[in-house]
Amino acid sequence: MSEETRRSSEDPDLFPWLSGRNLTASVFFSGSLCGTSEVGDDGAQGHLHLLRRGPLSLHSKGEAVRHIEVPSLILFSKPRGHRLEADGQAASEQKSEQKSERGGGLGSGLGSELVCARLSYNGPEAEFLMLGLPDPLIVPLDALAGLGPVLERLFDEAFTPAFGQRAAVDLILELLIVMLLRHCIAAGLVERGLLSGLADPKLARSLAAMHADPAAELNIEALAGIAGMSRSNFAAAFKQRVGASPGDYLTALRLELAKQLLLRGRPLKSVAPATGYQSPTALARAFQRRFGCAPRVWLIQQREKG
Repeated sequence: MSEETRRSSEDPDLFPWLSGRNLTASVFFSGSLCGTSEVGDDGAQGHLHLLRRGPLSLHSKGEAVRHIEVPSLILFSKPRGHRLEADGQAASEQKSEQKSERGGGLGSGLGSELVCARLSYNGPEAEFLMLGLPDPLIVPLDALAGLGPVLERLFDEAFTPAFGQRAAVDLILELLIVMLLRHCIAAGLVERGLLSGLADPKLARSLAAMHADPAAELNIEALAGIAGMSRSNFAAAFKQRVGASPGDYLTALRLELAKQLLLRGRPLKSVAPATGYQSPTALARAFQRRFGCAPRVWLIQQREKG
């Protein structure tokens, strides 16, 4: 990764939504898994599993079983049922080895040591943040350069009961996810979507402008100028990297922002100018085209769900 790419992908202005804790983690399991654990539709928008020790089998619908032998991070970036299974015989052999090496103690029980968390994405960028990531994304922990101290602290907190343990683990997990996204950008693990665009220093500048002020008049000429590219080259590169045209991406971003503002109780006549639309009617038409219903109908549906 070039120095320019590194600076661009780590520019804090490119991740303003993360500073507001719009991506959160909530741990629901930490310990030794003996047998199997089903992860179904629990309302989460994604799941994160950290395998500290012990072989593990990962079962997900429509895919071959994955056998994970080394400490690894497993990310399901979208809601998807799956099953984790401790490999019994291998885990039993590992138990004997661990007891021999450490004389028992924390984590020496039969099973695979795991920390598991539910993920929640908020804010208008939520739809785009995880787009294009492999699902699931499986990364050996030793491949996550620079994360050793964070992982060590995370496991210490997760496996040692103490005051504020759950809150501490959740916060460390959120830090870990931000660093994971940085790793995905640097390693080129994302073929399309927001993170893929941020890996390109020129496109990153245009994306930063859109996310900083979605209501601004940002036509393709203005965005190409921000990127320092010709109009045609910018349009082609953006579509290839992000998976949508600049105009479609900006529209989607504005409408996601509109949904957030509506949920906060803002009237449509106030939401329209805040999202770059000249009138409530124009916003309502765009909303109908994208989501299949009028803003008021959508808002009623959301309130009934909640």
